Amino acid sequence: MAAGVLDMGTYAANLAGVFRGRAGIAPVYTDAGKFYRATYLTVKMKELLEDVMDVLAGGTGSHVLQLRTPFGGGKTHSLVALLHLARDRAAAVAACPDLKELADPGDVQIAVLSGEELDPLSPMRATGIETHTLWGELAAQLGRYELIEEHDRTGSAPGGDVLRQILGDKPTLVLLDEVLVFVEKALAIPRGESTAGRQAMLFVQALTEAISAQPRAAMVYSLQASVGEAVGAEGLLSDLDKLVTRVDAKREPVADDEVLRVVQRRLFAELGDESVHHEVARAYSQLLRKQLLAAAETGDARREADVAADTLEQRILAAYPFHPDLLDLMYHRWGSLPSYQRTRGALQFLAAVVNALWRSGARSPLIGPGDIDFTDEASRGAFFGQVGERERYTSVLSSDITSAGAGAGTVDRHLGANSPMIEQLRVGTRVATAIMLYSFGARDGEDRGVLETDLVRSVLVPGLDRNVVIAALHDLRDEELYLHYTGRRYRFEPTPNLTKLVRDEANKLDSSEVLAEVRAALELQLRGSKGVALWPSESGGISDEQPLFTVAYLHPDWSEDRDPLAKFIEYSGKGGPRRYRNGLALVLPDKAQFDQARHAIRMRLAADSLLARAANYNFSPEQAEELREKSGNARREASAALGSAYSAVALPTRSRNGDAPYVLETFDLRTMLAAGRALHERVVEALSQRVFSSVTPAKLVALSGLGPERKIITCAELVDWFYSYYEFTKLWDKQAIASVIAKAVTSSELGYVVGLVGGPDSLAPRDPQQVRFGERLLGEETDLSEDAAILWHDYARECLQSVTEPDPEPDPEPQPAPNPGGGKPHDSASSPAAASQGSTTGGAKPASGASDRVRVADIDAIIDKPGLFDLGRALAWCRDQQGTVRVQVRIHVEGEFDRVSLRNGLIEPLEEATHDLDVRTE
Repeated sequence: MAAGVLDMGTYAANLAGVFRGRAGIAPVYTDAGKFYRATYLTVKMKELLEDVMDVLAGGTGSHVLQLRTPFGGGKTHSLVALLHLARDRAAAVAACPDLKELADPGDVQIAVLSGEELDPLSPMRATGIETHTLWGELAAQLGRYELIEEHDRTGSAPGGDVLRQILGDKPTLVLLDEVLVFVEKALAIPRGESTAGRQAMLFVQALTEAISAQPRAAMVYSLQASVGEAVGAEGLLSDLDKLVTRVDAKREPVADDEVLRVVQRRLFAELGDESVHHEVARAYSQLLRKQLLAAAETGDARREADVAADTLEQRILAAYPFHPDLLDLMYHRWGSLPSYQRTRGALQFLAAVVNALWRSGARSPLIGPGDIDFTDEASRGAFFGQVGERERYTSVLSSDITSAGAGAGTVDRHLGANSPMIEQLRVGTRVATAIMLYSFGARDGEDRGVLETDLVRSVLVPGLDRNVVIAALHDLRDEELYLHYTGRRYRFEPTPNLTKLVRDEANKLDSSEVLAEVRAALELQLRGSKGVALWPSESGGISDEQPLFTVAYLHPDWSEDRDPLAKFIEYSGKGGPRRYRNGLALVLPDKAQFDQARHAIRMRLAADSLLARAANYNFSPEQAEELREKSGNARREASAALGSAYSAVALPTRSRNGDAPYVLETFDLRTMLAAGRALHERVVEALSQRVFSSVTPAKLVALSGLGPERKIITCAELVDWFYSYYEFTKLWDKQAIASVIAKAVTSSELGYVVGLVGGPDSLAPRDPQQVRFGERLLGEETDLSEDAAILWHDYARECLQSVTEPDPEPDPEPQPAPNPGGGKPHDSASSPAAASQGSTTGGAKPASGASDRVRVADIDAIIDKPGLFDLGRALAWCRDQQGTVRVQVRIHVEGEFDRVSLRNGLIEPLEEATHDLDVRTE
């Protein structure tokens, strides 16, 4: 092994070659002493030698014994052991003192018939006599060919009397190896009305009877273990099997737990210092105990961990220098494969493995499933020689483990980037190599592949933590093209791993293509939502001067540094100032969620692409279904990620301290329940305490500033004010304004007219008769154009009275009304409240200044409902003065009030005015 002599002939005995002393046979087989020194004498092999020697010495027992094991199970080796013990007892006993106690039959005549050597169509001349049949060769070897010469020439099997004469009275040992092979070949050769094969079967049957009748004769023959190994010759196998009927006449030389001993004896001259064995076994045992105890949650689990660790320690001592899991998988898993040759195959494979590790200077404490060097050609060849399927798996091994760009190497580099020790262990290659070994064969009742717990145990070494192995497994599932995870088991398959295929296909997609799909998916979620602006690239991407509250969803890559929120709020297209600032909210992206959405959509596009080209890949129906499942899962993951792709809403509102035009109020969407609700629904809910679908007539009257100094305002101007000034209630759309105007007209709080005359400073109803006041008006009827207006209630009455009682005097010329749209849209002087001072719309005269001055005014008043409007006028005067004003208010209202209406109309304006507020309701 150290010299690299690794061909199968080194580990496969040739019975006929040893018997004849043929050149080229390894001395370990031809020399009795060397043979027994390299042989581990199993319990069953010793029993076989003992029983045969007893019979040859004249004792009792079965004269005909059958060896029946799988390929490479020790049949031929046992026959060679019998040959050497019978032919050169002194050398055998010197090499193996345990044989000394066996009976000594003295000089034994030996005949060897090997089905692999003998050919029914070719004469045999090894004895110096040309023979043509099994019986001719038997007689020639025993020196009595003349007794059977005619039978040999005609091909007719001799009877029992002739065979007994050939055997004689001396101790006689007849060894038959691979009889089935010879008989099967001979069946094709006609012999009169029979065949050479049929005659051979008659001979073997007669021989067993003749030997059973001879006191000091024994025959041992070998058979394959199963019908599958008999290559279709099931009938012949059954016939040969029946040559012996007693159960104890059928022997299996090597038991399951003895294989490792056989391997140790054959591959190593000596196993080194036993104290090292114990040290290694303890280290592995403690490592397993630590890992199992870390996961144990109950007392039973902890006890099981101790038992498992102690068992491993004992098994390592027995299997050293091999990890017992390596020998187990070879015997119990590979043993189910028709190509595997049990002991012989194990010897050749492990010899190649040990030789490669020896040459590379490997220093692993044990040789386990993860230590096999698949880059070594001899190891790789021996592996495929035992498990088969070389053609199907060679490319798999290269792609995922041995090539320079293999996924296992990628995992090695990733995990070892920050740890030289982990880098040396090459954990990715170690784990992938073990999985490759576990991918062939299976225990009875199990599927192919290896469970995670078994895999971790088989690849752990001192210094390697279980968590690193689990991380390697996770990474391998992403990197390996042919690694499959099915039924909780890992295994390699010659068909591509769809996960890897999908990921590789996904990496081919351009980012812009993926982003376009993200946008399309988001548009689908937002479909049907009014007032939505999706991913405005600049402030001009958000429309202005549309009386509709706009929710702008910013681009996934938006950042405050690059695109300040103020830019979107304060400016519209081409850098001009934005007018409708009170009708805008900005929704801020969550980059992590968008990354998840991008990844999911990339995976969905990749799966769909592979499905579209399924014929090119020859996908099975199951793989096509798995791809459809991956596409569906990715679609759902993308939808869920997009539903949470925005984290907050920023809303500009009135600054309470007046040091800025507005402040940004932020609402966290992540704290809101998302289950079953679309993204826009949650945004609307987050804004529900600041943006409304309605406003009360009282609020409208207060905001409009209508009174003696301002008697008429166009509806279009009113709409502008609502969407321009932060002092106004934020409304989802202008229909709320139409509705409240209708309510105010119906309740006689405002008048309404369509048809106006005069300019901005002299506005009046074209036809006073068209003024609507104190009558039912529907919101749908309300016109909000420049040709419609709302009127102060007293002015509305005047207009209607002028229709019934004509006034000879012309209508007074209205004074200018404020123009919030003129000049800078958010100058405090241009707001409706500030502009109401000094206005003479409707003919009112400006107040004249007094000649004297009042420095302090303290007023106590109790005002009932009819005086509230005049109170508003008084407070408006206070607001517009330069001095200090402090108003202490105690409001008491009784009646049946709608809670939302009370909130919007009374409490909210007061909250906007002061923080020092105490509200009690019943």
